[in-house]
Amino acid sequence: MDFAFAPEDERFRAEARDWLAEHFTGPFAALKQEPGGHPGEARGDMTARRAWERELGTGGWIGLGWDRTDGAYGNRAATLTQQVVWAEEYARAGAPGRLGHIGENLLAPTLLAHGDSAQRARFLPPIARAEELWCQGYSEPDAGSDLAGLRTRAVRDPGEGTYRITGQKIWTSLAHEADWCFVLARTEEGSQRHHGLSFLLVPMDQPGRIEVRPIRQLTGTAEFNEVFFDGAVARAEHLVGGAGHGWRVAMSLLAVERGVSTLVQQIGFAQELSRVVRLALETGAAEEPVLRDRLIRQWAELKAMRWNALRTLGAAQKPNPNPNPARDPAPNDARDPASRKGAAHDLPPGSADPQDSGPRDPGPRDQGAPSVAKLLWGGWHQRLGELAVQVRGAAAALGPARWTAGRPYELDAFQRLFLFSRADTIYGGSDEIQRTIIAERVLHLPKESRR
Repeated sequence: MDFAFAPEDERFRAEARDWLAEHFTGPFAALKQEPGGHPGEARGDMTARRAWERELGTGGWIGLGWDRTDGAYGNRAATLTQQVVWAEEYARAGAPGRLGHIGENLLAPTLLAHGDSAQRARFLPPIARAEELWCQGYSEPDAGSDLAGLRTRAVRDPGEGTYRITGQKIWTSLAHEADWCFVLARTEEGSQRHHGLSFLLVPMDQPGRIEVRPIRQLTGTAEFNEVFFDGAVARAEHLVGGAGHGWRVAMSLLAVERGVSTLVQQIGFAQELSRVVRLALETGAAEEPVLRDRLIRQWAELKAMRWNALRTLGAAQKPNPNPNPARDPAPNDARDPASRKGAAHDLPPGSADPQDSGPRDPGPRDQGAPSVAKLLWGGWHQRLGELAVQVRGAAAALGPARWTAGRPYELDAFQRLFLFSRADTIYGGSDEIQRTIIAERVLHLPKESRR
């Protein structure tokens, strides 16, 4: 397999690199991404980060590769490979984690696949211009990995034609900054599991009806939140995919969430590994044979992840023999939100999509690829965090600055890497969930007993 980029991709790379060199300067340079943590982590000046998002939107760098069947939305046209090229250059420039990631990379492909023309026209241009930020209302206190067990309800008001949403979501990234939230809620009374769910677009500016409570993490930051809905209003025209078809829409979105994004993620991983290796050389820790072997293994595994991601990228660009994920065989449980693509019985027999001529397939062809990628990078990054503190020895227990009442919790980049990476094998679908998906959907092993 040829892993090289084509000449037109390299020309696109030069354009992206030149734009970043010209625009990621001045006040924006202070936002340079540090190693460790999470792209959405609540570090840095949020006003400046919003301004940087708008700078990207003005340059047309948001929404690369969006389906243009119904027209452009203020962004550039780009192939899948060029999207990877842009993201690689963005990571190499050290540009900040994207506040608009959820709207751009999760909601937009979902609206292109399942939304109607009015929804696309209303929501895609503001995402492309970075005028509206989004958060994702999926997980609940008793329905994290078991997404189909959610209890949040949305009741249709026959008079007003709106939905009233009541319930609680948790681990909602950047909800404290978001203007909108896409919410998976139960709209059919008495329904169970993945039946009777709907996908609603909800404005966050509803005082007294929506409350956001930050969740403080080990790193001292709080980009995750609890969100409480108490009669929050969603308009009927902001229901995506039709009433009761939310499971199909939600699973389509989660298939997009992983895809080949790990190829881009690995640029940041390589930068973090280089810093750890340099530190090991400076401290002399690299002279210890066992630790040196672990560093070499980290390098080799990162290379293997890159080749695997490139293979996935190549497969994703081939024609899909089964382009309609809504008709896939129904899963018998929902504990694997990472890749369940929907159930055949979400639609009446022989019916078409209620919004369009049919949903477009935004997900990867290989059903197991997202789960394999998640397993590989989650454990790899966690082990890197452990190495980051191990090469420092006892000094890893000391903070970068003296404790003060005003700044009681200071961490350096390696300490943040170690602490935040503890969650890498949990969020986005735990390792146990990914192994179950691979066993049942790829290897076709007997299904796990579920009650």
